[in-house]
Amino acid sequence: MSYDLRTHIKALEKHGLLRRVRREVDKNWELSAIMRWVYIGYEEPKRYAVLFERVKGYEFPVVVGATGASYKTYAVALGIDPDQPRAKVMREIRTKFIHALKNPLPTVRVDSGPCKERIDRGAAINMHKFPIPVWTPEKDCGWEEGRGFITAAYCMSRDPETGIRNVGTYRMMIRPEPNVTGIAATFGAQIWNHVRKNEELGRATEIATVIRGDPVIGMVSTTQIPYGVDELAVAGALRGSPIPVVRCETVDIDVPADAEMVIEGRLPPASERAYEPEAPFGEYTGYQGSAKLSPVNDISCITYRNDCIYQAFISQMPPSESSKVRHIGFESLILKHLQDLGFEEVADINIPEGGQVGVVIVSIRKQDGGQPARIAQAIFSLLQPRWGKFIIVTDDDVDIYDLDNVFWAITFRTSLSPARRNIHFLGGMIAQILDYSAANAIEDLKSRWDWPSDGVLIDATRPYAPYPVVALPPARYLTRALESWSQYGLPELDRKEVPQCIVVEEDYLKKGLAALPRFMPLTVTK
Repeated sequence: MSYDLRTHIKALEKHGLLRRVRREVDKNWELSAIMRWVYIGYEEPKRYAVLFERVKGYEFPVVVGATGASYKTYAVALGIDPDQPRAKVMREIRTKFIHALKNPLPTVRVDSGPCKERIDRGAAINMHKFPIPVWTPEKDCGWEEGRGFITAAYCMSRDPETGIRNVGTYRMMIRPEPNVTGIAATFGAQIWNHVRKNEELGRATEIATVIRGDPVIGMVSTTQIPYGVDELAVAGALRGSPIPVVRCETVDIDVPADAEMVIEGRLPPASERAYEPEAPFGEYTGYQGSAKLSPVNDISCITYRNDCIYQAFISQMPPSESSKVRHIGFESLILKHLQDLGFEEVADINIPEGGQVGVVIVSIRKQDGGQPARIAQAIFSLLQPRWGKFIIVTDDDVDIYDLDNVFWAITFRTSLSPARRNIHFLGGMIAQILDYSAANAIEDLKSRWDWPSDGVLIDATRPYAPYPVVALPPARYLTRALESWSQYGLPELDRKEVPQCIVVEEDYLKKGLAALPRFMPLTVTK
């Protein structure tokens, strides 16, 4: 039996990571407000998925947060125990992801699947009957009529030259017409390459929009998998077995057989149908994105399960599901990239949710002063032109998941003196997509996607060795106190991990990279 959304929901419930809302909710404001509180009202490890069983005016339920409520929901989808220490969970995720990137597993075609239990064609095609949420009431395009945006789709298309499939997550705007949607097929996105090539041939781009199946597909579709690599094959390797696929009814594309819903259609070339405004929409940067001209999606068929569960991502202001899913996948992608280039000294990578792949924090076992710059250049070479703005490089004694610890390193290991300034601006970059700070005015954003910019390296590594030891007790004392904690009559601790800088410091002392203080002899006076 394959792993699908229903299997995943059961697994989340088993681990206490899903809640059911049985009260009727309004998809046009209430659903998004509830989910926003889930993301801002808890520390990340305590966030959970929500299944809204009764959506006002609609037949089908909606689930949000099923993949990216937290690193724990992400881990469950990969069969990893989420209750282990976070560092161990992340190591296991990265190991699986990197193995999958190196060992793709091709799909296997089957005759049919649950996604074809109901088939709507012609006049029966009606996107308005599905509970597609409004995410930013009073701000998103179409909110007055209750028209939302599809945010958690696997958009599948094929390169017209090679035939290789691409799977990406691109939002789709629900329009007044029941058989047409918009799509954010923007500059730098892989689907844009397909649209551009077909435009040159005067042909439409066939597309299949899949509303969730196995969550591992979403993990790769939101990650910048190298162009020409089949994301479904990477997803199969993540799952450990091939993804079963079935041929679409009206377009020449294979889709996951266990999907909840598949929207088949075509993006006509501009010569056949003029591009039309798409958005405004609450973007991942935390601002409302302005409308841009994009191709429309003429729907030819909708197939779906009898008891379809509509899955959505909450996006907009981070933290959000899109930021969580995106950053975990990108961390693994960057780590593999650096390993392939021979950077064995890289210890760990963290992309904070709020930075949205614009901030990358790298921990290294520093060997020479030029390493941070070389690593930063390698990361920018992978992320550009769509992503990347700040890269922070620290030593491996810094807990890069603890931003207080990161800011400590930035403050007391980064020099601003003219003689040893180690904040570097790297030219020749393209501003991150939808980074409004890159343009002079909002009006300028409508003219282009590729605003020139710089990348920034903050070298927060120890400038020399040996460097002073940190001002914390040795690990053995902290461990001893932790073991006796219940005897102190104090509240239970939320965090019980010895600070990383202390753990690593013992190794630094052995290697001569850290220096114990020198004590001056006391002068006794009578």
